[in-house]
Amino acid sequence: MIHVKRINAVSLVVRDIEKSMDWYREKLGFEKKFDDAPNSPSVVIGRGDVELVLRPAENPNATPVNTAEQICIPMLCFEVDAAELDRVETEFAEDADIVKLDDHPQYRSRITEDPDGHAIEFYANK
Repeated sequence: MIHVKRINAVSLVVRDIEKSMDWYREKLGFEKKFDDAPNSPSVVIGRGDVELVLRPAENPNATPVNTAEQICIPMLCFEVDAAELDRVETEFAEDADIVKLDDHPQYRSRITEDPDGHAIEFYANK
């Protein structure tokens, strides 16, 4: 058995790296850490110990996958404190269909989407 220490990064396929970097910078304070060249055309972004790899889609007109029927990462979840969770609806005001989950036995959460339709959940423990 391999004992892992933590997840280093999750890789997301995006249509427009610059647009995605701007969104993650504006919404989460993520900054570009480095280009993954020569390994790939990807860019690593993050803040503190949290990193995401943004990889350009080969087809910039690609549509999001059906997360109920296709193998994929259906959601990214980020832990935040309760005050930050309460700010999600204001910070993501452009998203008219934020999902609110307050009846979970261990946490409260809010789910929004990034520019490519990746579900992004923010949760705070109760």
